Amino acid sequence: MGVRAFIFDMDGTILDSLPDLAIAANEALARQGYPGHTLEEYEGYMGNGAQRLIERAMPAGSTPSQAAHTFEVWRGLYLRSDYAHTAPFPGVVEMLRQLRAQGMRTGIVSNKFDAGVRALAEQCFPDLFDAVRGELPPTPRKPDPTSLLRMLDELGISPDEAVYVGDTNIDVKTARNAGVRAVGVSWGYDSANPLPIDALDAYVNDPAELVALARTWA
Repeated sequence: MGVRAFIFDMDGTILDSLPDLAIAANEALARQGYPGHTLEEYEGYMGNGAQRLIERAMPAGSTPSQAAHTFEVWRGLYLRSDYAHTAPFPGVVEMLRQLRAQGMRTGIVSNKFDAGVRALAEQCFPDLFDAVRGELPPTPRKPDPTSLLRMLDELGISPDEAVYVGDTNIDVKTARNAGVRAVGVSWGYDSANPLPIDALDAYVNDPAELVALARTWA
């Protein structure tokens, strides 16, 4: 059957969110008396959710309880921020509009915590997604396929009718574990988890290429 849905990772795929993540993280670290990090260093911490990002940013010798406390401080700061430095990557909003105009269902499955995913989807992509899921325990995070498969079921889409779009190898593993097509983007945060380009169904350098793929695969 042809493709009927495009599901997206969020950070690094449709949303350039790293600056605000880093600002909140450095503030959270500073409040505990810990040193901060550069934007480039934070890019290397991306890919496994915010809790892992903070754990990786903690100084050597930190305890799990210290990391957990710093994460809660970060979470509060991030949720109360106005996301002033976060924006869709160029061309993403128009790409989503065109996919939906073609009749494609659209969704987000992210390892970012669920409240943050929903707030940013509403702020940056109003009326452009049929379903949105962030990390919400006890559901395991990607590359476990549970969240993606539950979303497809919710949308009435079978795995062979879906595409998962992401910027890291975690996203590719998620797609394969769910039995959906895997598409990688060139503009994301994959320094820590590089995309296995040869293992992809497609690799795009511009969001408009996803619209062309949708026509080809429909």
